[in-house]
Amino acid sequence: MSPDNRMTIETIRAVACDHAPVVVSAETRSAVTEAHLRIANASGLRAYGRTTGVGFNRTTSVPEADTEHGMRLLRSHAVEVGAPIPAEQVRAMLVVRLNQLSHVGSGIRPDVLDGVARMLNEDALPTVHEHGASIGTADLSALARAALTLTGELPASRPLAPLPPFGADSALPFMSSSALTIGRAALAAAAFWRLEAAAIEIFALTAFAVGANAEHWSAPAAEAAASTGVRDVAARIRRVFGTRPLPERARVQDPFGIRAFPLAAGALHEAMEQVTDTVESLASVAQENPLFVLDGEHVEAVHHGGFFQLKLALNIDAALNALAAVAPLSTARVRMLNDPDYTGLARFLASGPDGSSGTMIVEYVLAASGAEIRAAAMPAASGTTVLSGGVEEDASFASQGVLQLERAVAAWRTVLACEFLLAVRAIRQSDRLDSMSPAVRAIIDGEPEFTGGDADRDLRPALEACLRVLDQLGSVLPE
Repeated sequence: MSPDNRMTIETIRAVACDHAPVVVSAETRSAVTEAHLRIANASGLRAYGRTTGVGFNRTTSVPEADTEHGMRLLRSHAVEVGAPIPAEQVRAMLVVRLNQLSHVGSGIRPDVLDGVARMLNEDALPTVHEHGASIGTADLSALARAALTLTGELPASRPLAPLPPFGADSALPFMSSSALTIGRAALAAAAFWRLEAAAIEIFALTAFAVGANAEHWSAPAAEAAASTGVRDVAARIRRVFGTRPLPERARVQDPFGIRAFPLAAGALHEAMEQVTDTVESLASVAQENPLFVLDGEHVEAVHHGGFFQLKLALNIDAALNALAAVAPLSTARVRMLNDPDYTGLARFLASGPDGSSGTMIVEYVLAASGAEIRAAAMPAASGTTVLSGGVEEDASFASQGVLQLERAVAAWRTVLACEFLLAVRAIRQSDRLDSMSPAVRAIIDGEPEFTGGDADRDLRPALEACLRVLDQLGSVLPE
């Protein structure tokens, strides 16, 4: 970690999920140490949470001799209930907070950065629960518990050498962040981008199976949309078909499931680019309240509301509404795959006696997952609350938006798996598997469920096979 480092969602994912190591650079430690000492030695400094109480108690002075103020703040803010959240989400929170603290501004003790780095590298994690004080202003409970774990007051998941107790110079600065919300948003965004690549591959399979008109994703059609996202999605579809035959056009104009896909997926692409940019920006800046500014010999505590994560909440709301518009197009394409008028195959791609159900129920599974996406698209940013005696009279609820984004991305996996299952079956039944790119064909040949019989049977194993290979499928899109 260095003060100038811009943290990407892929870096967050690598540390959180792949346990990539972190290092606090010498220049970071030196800069943080210098800032800590200069702020500690500044005379006449009045800083929220350091020389005062917090929230409603912001006007109450705390004596300099009160050495327990910092630990009391941490203990009182550590309230959580519910089940523990997954370890990778805790790790995402920690790596975001470490990177933020690497940017001078918090005044925190430098050994706190070393302690967070040890937590990550030794996988000695705090326990963070699903319900805490996270409402889109700061993830106070989760970070308080992390700080108490660093001091040994709460147990870590593995043995961890404790830090000295936090003083007022480090307690609120450590908590003053939305690191958990940002970290979880980064993981959800990283998962989304892998699924988007798979979605384009799956769309191409369906388009081939139903004889779609390739004009719908042509360069002139994409230009007419006046959207960079649409141009990007359409170009990627064309790259996919650069590795395999184009569909044999069966119609002049296709239903919206085909024709509107580049436009809807393009809007979603742009919305998620905004989410990604906001997340990466927030993970790479000192945002503590107050923010200490060092100007020559002068030290100033700047009080602000930068923790109010409305932009992130609005970005996520927009992305969720776009995803809620994309998912029904998968439903429409699955209907086409199940319809003999589009495939020339049996209804529901069935095989066996008359009345066989084939893939009929897969439509229902897809519809249920689509309903989950629609429910998750309820705007979070419009929420509000009044807290701490009326001193904090609003909240962005970006943290709720992130929870909804996680739910929606998970549901989208199922939507895509359903369409993939039917597209592969339709192409296989029409004896055209050789039309697939070698990479996609290798994925299909590697899963026995894709080549099994089509007589009525429990399709759960086949659907689970589709879920397993989605990330793999997304990695074959030509650059």
